[in-house]
Amino acid sequence: MKTQEWESTFEELAEKVIKESRAPGFVMGVNLDGKSLYRKGFGYRDVEHQLEITPDTVMGLASVTKSFTCMAIMQLQEAGKLSVHDPVLTYLPQFRTPDRQKTEQMTIHHFMTHSAGLPPLPVDLLAIKHSLLDTLPEEANPIHKFLKKEDQKPIHTYQEFIEVLSKVDYEMLGSPGQHFSYSNDGYSLLGAIIAEVSGKPYEVYVKEHILEPANMPSSTFLLSDLPRFPDVTTIYHMRDKQGASELYPDPNWEDGLPVAASGHLNSTVRDMLNYAEIFRTGGMVGTERILSEESVRQMTLPHIECNYKRYYGYGLEVAPNYYGGTLLEHGGAIKGVAAHLSIIPERGITTMALANLIGTPVEKLTLAALNLFEGREADLPLLTYGEYPASTNRFEEYAGRYVSGEGMDVSITVEDEVLTLINNTAYFSSDKGAKCPLVPIAEDYFLARMDGSDLTIGFTNGDDGKVKALAFAYRQIPKVLPAEV
Repeated sequence: MKTQEWESTFEELAEKVIKESRAPGFVMGVNLDGKSLYRKGFGYRDVEHQLEITPDTVMGLASVTKSFTCMAIMQLQEAGKLSVHDPVLTYLPQFRTPDRQKTEQMTIHHFMTHSAGLPPLPVDLLAIKHSLLDTLPEEANPIHKFLKKEDQKPIHTYQEFIEVLSKVDYEMLGSPGQHFSYSNDGYSLLGAIIAEVSGKPYEVYVKEHILEPANMPSSTFLLSDLPRFPDVTTIYHMRDKQGASELYPDPNWEDGLPVAASGHLNSTVRDMLNYAEIFRTGGMVGTERILSEESVRQMTLPHIECNYKRYYGYGLEVAPNYYGGTLLEHGGAIKGVAAHLSIIPERGITTMALANLIGTPVEKLTLAALNLFEGREADLPLLTYGEYPASTNRFEEYAGRYVSGEGMDVSITVEDEVLTLINNTAYFSSDKGAKCPLVPIAEDYFLARMDGSDLTIGFTNGDDGKVKALAFAYRQIPKVLPAEV
């Protein structure tokens, strides 16, 4: 598709999607072979003052930060200071879980691939000021179900983080390496390892060894740095007002240095396209080598299946058969942030998309841009799903309530022989109480259409063959009894 044609088609789609999502601002950048191909801002970084969003607008990255954390680990491995296969207890001897034997088996690699066996936990909430969940009523806060009131103390250091984590009431999902379950806590602990091994605070190490050599002058973990930048977003949030959703500016950015490694870097589209060069070139940004080719290769291997036919490397999702190439990507979502990074190294394509409202479908817009640029239909999905003749006899085994320490709460019911997901989560982008029919696509896997996107839902069996957890939003959400909820 010709340049002008794909751009106009994309912009028409983007305007429609952004209007539907109610995002105040969205900005997209595309590079080809390291050179700027497309830059476009839609809407505003500050609606009240009519300030347009630009490729230089500083915004949160949320979990896109995780690839920086893994890159720091790989740099320390190159320096001979650690190995990704070292036991976690080598560097964090005070770390505890409910299962000592499994704890001793956990390696840095398991944290990097979200496969340590940790379920979604609420400890991050105590380390983050102004969390998204702070907007919930006290009785709806998920932390109360997993941690005694007297143990719910603000976390300011890695030591306090590990201490509180040891007091949380939970069961391991399985042995290390057995299951993928997205773990912010695991990545926060990687930050603690980086600080321990390097002798520097995590945010200082990343600044000196990644941000500065990669030419990312507008990137920082520190909210105190934001006033020195001329172009910074206002973050926006939704609240209920007399039964209707109201968009409003929220002055309180999420902040917490003890958990910075899991998702609290702030950056711009321009800086992030410089960063993406590391994966396009095999470790270089201009003439600066940030990482060895071998370390880049290790980061981008499909180490573990993270979702139906989707894989995770080190801080990156990996699609190894993307139209003859490899699609590397990662998204992020916290209060006031929707972010998505993607790279197709074989074809020299790098993209970055940012919006200032959580829930904005930035991944959908990224995939549409890639499709259009490469001559495909905009809505061609990353994966296609065939029909699967699932046995309805198994449906009753799936039925139940599933609750996580991060606040995810869903029920699975059987209605007229149709498996149905019901959202009980107070902060979902969908309406609370909304029902979604599940379409079988493979053994123990189903497809759900939520908020205009296709999501896969899986069910995980325990050693006894009984359904133990719901694989949803990249998390293993444990099945609970009504009395425990």
